Amino acid sequence: MSDGDAAWAAELMERRRQEYARYSPVFWRPAAGVTDLHRRFLARVIAHERVIALRSPHAFVICQRRGAEGVVDDFAVQPPGTWADDGAVLLRALAERLAQAGGASALRVVTANADRPKVAMLEALSLTLAEQWWVRPLKPAPAGPEGATVLPERVDGPGFSGTLTAAPGVYAPGGPVFQTDRIEPDADLAAVERGAARRGAVLAVIPAVPESALAANLRRGGWTVASDWYLGWPA
Repeated sequence: MSDGDAAWAAELMERRRQEYARYSPVFWRPAAGVTDLHRRFLARVIAHERVIALRSPHAFVICQRRGAEGVVDDFAVQPPGTWADDGAVLLRALAERLAQAGGASALRVVTANADRPKVAMLEALSLTLAEQWWVRPLKPAPAGPEGATVLPERVDGPGFSGTLTAAPGVYAPGGPVFQTDRIEPDADLAAVERGAARRGAVLAVIPAVPESALAANLRRGGWTVASDWYLGWPA
């Protein structure tokens, strides 16, 4: 890719956000009028020396190196659902580029849990589900006399801690989002929800290993999976 591809890529990502909003309406809710802002962001990312950005006529992928992993977030195909074609080809080509550059041992790729064609493509390439982000929409408490919370803010409670922060600029959940970075498998999820809502959060996010005790606790508590993180090297 070149920075001249950024406008086209931003349009594909806008379509993907509209599609994903049907899956988890608060977590994936797109912000309005941000396509040009995202275009400028993508142009900077594409030009970065530690980024590999590839395209085909109908798809693109952008990978950023983080330690020994190549992390893939911006990744889209058109039309949606054609992941087994251009999507798989681009992910294999990306792995080849990373191998040539050296130092990378795995790709980490995010997808909506409900994007079954993309999930099927990742599994067909022998990537495995490594982490899931469980979500719970909240009713935030009204702001107190001290005014709005200064973000980011640490939030601690019985058996958990995390950070209250703003969502990425291309999303608009309606307020701050709380995400745990420490939680006991048998934590009182109601306490997590209360603690986050008191600080104004409209959404709580808890990462969990698939089929773990924490995941079972979240399932019992009525939480739902918004995103899946796949890890591995394309076969």
